[in-house]
Amino acid sequence: MNPATENMAESAMPSSPDKLPMQHHGKRKGIVVERPGLLASTWERWLILPDQPESEPELLTPESPTPTRGEHIIILPSSTLYAWPLWIAAEGESLELVRMELSGRHLLKRGMDDSLAILPILRKEERQLFLAVACEEPFPGESLPQGWQNATRFELPARLRPESQHQGDSDLILWEEWGGLTIAFYRGGEPVWFCGVREEELSSLIHRIALRLLAEGVLERLPENISVQGIDRSRAEKFISALSRSFPRARLHLVPLNSENTAPPPQLKENSFDLAPHEARAKRLQLKQRERLISFAAAAAIIYFLLLIWGAGDLLIRQNALKRLRQEIAIASPPALTAQKESDRWHTFRPFFDPTTYALDLLSAVAAPTDGGKVRLTLFSLEQGHLQISGEATDVTEAYNFIEKLKKNPQLQEFDWTSGQPQLAGKNSVKFDISGTRPDAPHETASTQ
Repeated sequence: MNPATENMAESAMPSSPDKLPMQHHGKRKGIVVERPGLLASTWERWLILPDQPESEPELLTPESPTPTRGEHIIILPSSTLYAWPLWIAAEGESLELVRMELSGRHLLKRGMDDSLAILPILRKEERQLFLAVACEEPFPGESLPQGWQNATRFELPARLRPESQHQGDSDLILWEEWGGLTIAFYRGGEPVWFCGVREEELSSLIHRIALRLLAEGVLERLPENISVQGIDRSRAEKFISALSRSFPRARLHLVPLNSENTAPPPQLKENSFDLAPHEARAKRLQLKQRERLISFAAAAAIIYFLLLIWGAGDLLIRQNALKRLRQEIAIASPPALTAQKESDRWHTFRPFFDPTTYALDLLSAVAAPTDGGKVRLTLFSLEQGHLQISGEATDVTEAYNFIEKLKKNPQLQEFDWTSGQPQLAGKNSVKFDISGTRPDAPHETASTQ
């Protein structure tokens, strides 16, 4: 065996007491990461506390309380994903260029382009290296944890594998997932390829894949740092022996199972990556539309509430104004009643001592403009403040002159006059009518000739 494999002798010792999972009796704030387990269709739940970066991720049991706030990350099983490393032009929309490249090669199945996501790896001169990843369609959502559609982020298993504490960044990582072996090649700390492998063809297949990636420029060298993680010791030693024959210059080391008989805990990356399946995207769109509807309803409720406040304030102002007017009316009512009584008495006795109400005096004032004989009165009627006058004139001009003189007479200024248009009554004869009403006259009158 390669001498560089001395590190693999690390035993699966139980964690020290200070690193044992803490028992929490209340709900916490943190990031919940759900990862495929070692056995088929099993899942591990890990809690990562971002406000305590020095603390180790905690493996949650089914009885453990779920944090009330924080991210919910689901690591999709590698068997449900397809990956392609691609070199594309540095100019243009990267996702569209990747989609066109894969479509041209007929690598995208129907529906896979909707979930297609790209992970930037390297930019070199006028080219860029991306890892394109898409979900299997139809996506096997029944194998995921309950409520997986509500997860805030979906990650790749290859991205969250822990790095070796002794050898630095790994070029190749081998781990067990859902009862099968999975490998991932890395460049610059990011995965450039991952796939499942069978134990019997482990060494030869990995070597051929490495040579292919090296020829395409995806890898800059053959793997020099290989990590085998979360596999029981007897099988891991067999895999390390096979890998050491394919990569004799590589440093191989083992990251054993931890005290809970699980693989090492996931390690979050600084740069986020989200590979949401179709159902999750539909759920997010539904929630977004619901939030938008709620925001519109909240805005409408706020506007309605403001209108209610404005209406209540306006009503209060009007009520105060009405109350003030009632008070003023109540104060002014007794003097107004007294004045009304005096006015009624005046109108009652006015005809007896007011000369302007005498019929003969009014007739004299009306007959004054008739001097000269060009105008002749045919009707003079005065009753309850209503004065009706009819007459004849030699022509229309004389009729209008008479009416104007009548309206300007000082003795008749109290009347409100209305007159019709003079009418021809024969040769050299024009009839006219004019009526006047005092302000204190009743509305209905009976004229007498």
